[in-house]
Amino acid sequence: MANDKTLFDWVEDRKSMLEEMEQTDFFALPEFVSNNLKYPFFEWQKSALENFVIFDRTSKLKDFPGIKNRPTHLLFNMATGAGKTMMMAALILYYFEKGYRHFLFFVNQNNIVDKTENNFIDPAHAKFLFTEKILQGDTVIPIRKVETFSPHSDGIEIKFTSIQKLYNDIHTERENQTTLADLHKLNLVMLGDEAHHLNAQTKGKKQDELDLEKEMNDRTSNAEIERKGWEHMVLELLLNKNGNPSQNVLLEFTATLPENADVQQKYADKIITKFGLKEFLQKGYTKEISLVSSTLGKKERVLHALLFAWYRHQIALKYGIANFKPVMLFRSKTIDESKADYSAFLNWVENVQADDFSFLTTFSTSLNDSDNANEQGKTRTEQALKFMQENKFEFVHLANWVQQNYQKHNVIITNSETNKTKTEKTDSETEKLLNNLEAADNPIRAIFTVDRLTEGWDVLNLFDIVRLYEGQNGGGSNKKSGKTAAATVSEKQLIGRGVRYFPFSFEDKQPNKRKFDNDMQHELRILEELFYYTHDEQSRYITELKNELRKDGYLPEKDDDKVLATFKLKSEFADNKDFRELLIWANKKIPNPNAKSNNADSLQANPQTLSFQIHGNQLLQETQFTADENDETARQIGTQNNFTQTIKMSEIERHIFNKALHIKGKNSQSLFHFDRLQSKLNIQNRNELQNNLLKDWQIEFLGLEQDKQVRPDDKLAGCLKILEMVEKHLNESDIPFIGTKEFTPKKLWEIFGTPKQKWVKKDDVKTTIATQNDWYVMDNFAGTSLEEALIQFISARLGDLKSQYDVHLIRNEEVFKLNNFADGDGEGFMPDFILLLKDKQKSSSNGVNDFLHYQIFIEPKGEHLVETDRWKEEFLEAITAEYGKDKILQKDTPHYRLIGLPFFTDHQKNGQFTKLFPLGETLLEK
Repeated sequence: MANDKTLFDWVEDRKSMLEEMEQTDFFALPEFVSNNLKYPFFEWQKSALENFVIFDRTSKLKDFPGIKNRPTHLLFNMATGAGKTMMMAALILYYFEKGYRHFLFFVNQNNIVDKTENNFIDPAHAKFLFTEKILQGDTVIPIRKVETFSPHSDGIEIKFTSIQKLYNDIHTERENQTTLADLHKLNLVMLGDEAHHLNAQTKGKKQDELDLEKEMNDRTSNAEIERKGWEHMVLELLLNKNGNPSQNVLLEFTATLPENADVQQKYADKIITKFGLKEFLQKGYTKEISLVSSTLGKKERVLHALLFAWYRHQIALKYGIANFKPVMLFRSKTIDESKADYSAFLNWVENVQADDFSFLTTFSTSLNDSDNANEQGKTRTEQALKFMQENKFEFVHLANWVQQNYQKHNVIITNSETNKTKTEKTDSETEKLLNNLEAADNPIRAIFTVDRLTEGWDVLNLFDIVRLYEGQNGGGSNKKSGKTAAATVSEKQLIGRGVRYFPFSFEDKQPNKRKFDNDMQHELRILEELFYYTHDEQSRYITELKNELRKDGYLPEKDDDKVLATFKLKSEFADNKDFRELLIWANKKIPNPNAKSNNADSLQANPQTLSFQIHGNQLLQETQFTADENDETARQIGTQNNFTQTIKMSEIERHIFNKALHIKGKNSQSLFHFDRLQSKLNIQNRNELQNNLLKDWQIEFLGLEQDKQVRPDDKLAGCLKILEMVEKHLNESDIPFIGTKEFTPKKLWEIFGTPKQKWVKKDDVKTTIATQNDWYVMDNFAGTSLEEALIQFISARLGDLKSQYDVHLIRNEEVFKLNNFADGDGEGFMPDFILLLKDKQKSSSNGVNDFLHYQIFIEPKGEHLVETDRWKEEFLEAITAEYGKDKILQKDTPHYRLIGLPFFTDHQKNGQFTKLFPLGETLLEK
């Protein structure tokens, strides 16, 4: 390796060169990959795959002369929640097209294996990653879970295993199991998840003799697992086929690469992509963390968290967010304490009274008050109590809600009752519930745990983590080594599982991305925050936890990195009646009158099949079917069988179908409320829906016993899923919304008169920009260097501008929106700046006898976003073409003009913005 260059450095340089040479086809992803995945790629996933393709298609790397003469071994360093499993699915398809058929997926924890199986194998699972049928041309490619590989496979075979089990399989002869000789006959692609557990031989210098004959079990040390399982078995025996020629591939995936210098050096020629947590957080695809520190006792801390669970539930109801179920997690120090806390919680909930919440009325002395953006517990508590007061909720309502929603079947503990060991163990049914918490039919709302869920757990709807024990974590920190207590690191990892964003729709904002970073007081912001509750002992613990969170990018480097800034009109403008009443023009997004909506005919013409994995007695809570907890069948939930039965909707018993409709139609706003259903589909009764419109829709029930009998509760659950598909189909249309070309005015004060508060980076605040420029309307400024450059650009031309116009510049703090009418989709757009110019000389042409007012939209744009946001620039051009010249906005206000300028970018080499400033194309015609 030359000049200490890493593989990641090389591939990024290579990609830049290919882009400059316009040879992006070299790293284009095969259509077979993208066509057979259920979801599109995020930008960082696409970038990572492009890096991989560049490496794979390059025959020789001069900086790494031997890398192509050995088996491919790469590492994808991607943040938790960034979609590593999706990457694995894409790479499986990539290597299948190259001729590989055998895929070995391994981790070091069985629960991660179980979770991942569903993503790859079960089409009925909510997180299944492939399309319903994987197609290569017209051929359907089967994908199978196997225990032993077949030598001549016609599809994708995946063996899921743990590192321990794989080691035991190939070192101990047993009937019908994988042998090393079998594996050496095949070309394997190995996928190693959370690979940072598997590098002990690199991290530890001391090398003892390995006892290769001894099997690994639950008592095997991590160091032995990593040396025998990873370095010896995976690298020596499998990847390199024990020194024989090998075309095997090893792809590692990790969120955290150890900081150890030896490990960093070892992986310098293997890391193919880096997308860390800091980048992930900055892009807005996670929840924000809020540390809620108080002196409340254990019971009050629990009740405080339950207040927020109720508050989030109410906010979701208010804004019509479907299937919202906030989950909370309670962490204890030991298994025995967890069991005791679990029992105490159930007792508290069963007997909770309104008076139990009375401490909230005097909470101010118990909660820490902070100006830190990541410590907003007190502020949010005030908001929740204000919401209760304004909506006339009493504590008795809160107590009743808690009793109804946190009964025993809604609460889970991550330790099996039959487990007698000192390590937490969960049964298979508990694992299923934990790995599918977002599902509408999952009743779990609260989890009690110690360490079981710190890794390999995917959850989107976890909003509250309560640390039930007090005091510093065992062992403390080692000041000499700088090493933090292992329990504190574990808590950081647990928080890492919870920051995954719960997607929801609001206006035209992106569902899976934070929407209110610049509107922190919005009610829905509470759905974008993860609360971590601790007892404040004013000890090193809080400081240690913050330091650990900062280390991985969960929190800013310093407590004061972000400040709460206020932006309002300067007093001289706020007090000026003429300025307050200036007109600001905007258009609206409206339903597309020409949209082709799906209807009754399209239901009949497009019948669909639902593949539904039965769940035995695990029933939807909302069906009110209950299984006796002592019933033997109920305790054997999840038994997998291989028989299937396909039933058409017209063959489902009428009372079951009607029950499903009743459940779905409880809400008067539901599509399945019969009045709405009748209006939408022009039907007279429910029977017409089942036996006419949906007669060819069908459910394929999977996992049946040999008699292929489908239980009524499984039919009901299947019908509910079918109705979800029906609702989604009927709500879709080709182009549902458009931006209207009709612009209407509001007085400037109505839009910009209310002060706006938001958290901003401290270094971005440049109040002097506001105070030194009398033409800048707001009293504060916080923005990027590019936005500063725009203000300097205008300031340099101010003399010429003021000779012709009255000049005022407003920064839009996300309070003013336009809606695209240029390409017909109505997508919203908030231009960063609005420049207001008013002619100093009256115009007396084209029916105007007044001073012309120009409302000019300006959008600074970094070069890396220009292409992505090209539609915005085209929309701005369309505004100028439509309203920049002589077209009258309204009859009684003929003297207003609207202009959109090209992007103000990092590089003004083409001079387009300069050429057209300030009046766009109209300037060229003057």
